[in-house]
Amino acid sequence: MKLNVWVVGFFVVVTMTPMAQAGFDEAVAAANDGKYGIAFKEFSALAEQNDARAQQALGWMYYEGQGRARDYQQAAFWYRKAADQGNVTAQINLAQMYAYGKGVTQDFAEAARWWEKLAEQGDGRAQSALAELYYAGSGVARSVDAAVRWWREAAEQGIVAAQRHLGLMYGKGQGVAQDDVQAYAWLNAAALQDDMSAEKSRDFALSQLSEAQRAQAETLAAQYAEKFVEPFREKNKKPH
Repeated sequence: MKLNVWVVGFFVVVTMTPMAQAGFDEAVAAANDGKYGIAFKEFSALAEQNDARAQQALGWMYYEGQGRARDYQQAAFWYRKAADQGNVTAQINLAQMYAYGKGVTQDFAEAARWWEKLAEQGDGRAQSALAELYYAGSGVARSVDAAVRWWREAAEQGIVAAQRHLGLMYGKGQGVAQDDVQAYAWLNAAALQDDMSAEKSRDFALSQLSEAQRAQAETLAAQYAEKFVEPFREKNKKPH
């Protein structure tokens, strides 16, 4: 099973004391300057004080092998510490580690648990990843309806993979009534974001339409581009 997942970096806002904030900022500056040993030491000290941002950052350094040898088990350990305190970035990365079995035993149910927490809070990329688990029946009871529901939620936030999957579901008539007009419009949204697979499927969907349906499909595609592509282009390029 291939999942569209991601690893993201340091930053989630939490309340910190001025001293802790200063130490965190110094650690971030050191990491940005390539002084990983200094950053690792600063993050470690804060992480031991139960600072969620530092725990997440320390997990990232272990994951990337910055300041220490790469160690997925330690990365998962610190991500879990931060995730349990509600750090969104840590939750995302921990879910991925369970999905791929990095540093932990592969466990799609645990990946689904974390992604569902995020999905219910409106995180589009988590919604898309969770939809894939529901579609495959990995870690959750298989449910095409749930997959479509989460892909739609994510697609409306501009998530490319979700737009492609939703378009394909309309093309196949899985979880929704078969509709080549809707298929074209959603696949076009993904294609506008440089998804080559979606572009090919979009062109096939277009070939299935009558002349009248093509006009309808182009109108709907323009509406979806305006609502579900343009407002999210910059946001979805950034980590959480």
